[in-house]
Amino acid sequence: MQLTLIVTSADILDILLACADFHVKPCENPKPKKKSKSKSKIQRDSDRMRTFIEKKQMSQFPFQGLEDKELSAFTCSVQDESAKLHINKLKESNRNFIKEIAVLKCENSKLDTVIQENVMLRNSLDNLNLERLKHVRLIQTIELELAEHASGTQNFEIEIMRLKEENRNLTNARQRLTMEFKNTDMHYNRILNDMEDEIQRLREENVNSRHEIQHLDIKHSNRGVRSTLANGNHSDHDKLIRWTLILFYSNCFLYMLLYVIL
Repeated sequence: MQLTLIVTSADILDILLACADFHVKPCENPKPKKKSKSKSKIQRDSDRMRTFIEKKQMSQFPFQGLEDKELSAFTCSVQDESAKLHINKLKESNRNFIKEIAVLKCENSKLDTVIQENVMLRNSLDNLNLERLKHVRLIQTIELELAEHASGTQNFEIEIMRLKEENRNLTNARQRLTMEFKNTDMHYNRILNDMEDEIQRLREENVNSRHEIQHLDIKHSNRGVRSTLANGNHSDHDKLIRWTLILFYSNCFLYMLLYVIL
């Protein structure tokens, strides 16, 4: 397995620490030098500058002064550390990936639930559409029935108007016939009164005729003459009675006819 070494600022820091372990440690306990008591300030400044330059060179070239074994050991340790870091990163990414897979599975199950709910809602929508179609057809049927009822009502209104007109005409005819009946009744009443007066007059004349006949019987003894006069008077009386009965029955017939009509 080959690992590519990418040097970053963190890696440089680790390398510096390693250099401190491999390179600086031998210099931690240098041989004690006798301090010169007569060092001047210039000497101390030059020593500080040299130490600073050495440290700076060490920071710029950390592998300078290392032997091959030390360098290989340091490189292997650095590679092991980077491999461990890479493995840890892979493990962390794997764990994150597993978590994401679990989240995706949960989301997938939620999506399946949503799909099932969507199917149920679609079925419910189809049922609602069927119910809506039924209601629309029912409304159309009711509208047709209402139109038929409206047409029938209009026809009934026309028939009612016609019947009212006929009733008005019949009422007018009844009033006219009633007036005619009253006029006819009054006319026949006048005729009956006249006939009664005429009958009364004829009766009086008949009585007078009888008296005259009796008087003539006394004067005349001729039997043939008396019988002829008697027969003539009786024939006039019978004619008057017949005409009276004819008028009476005709009046009754008119009364009955008007009663049936009205």
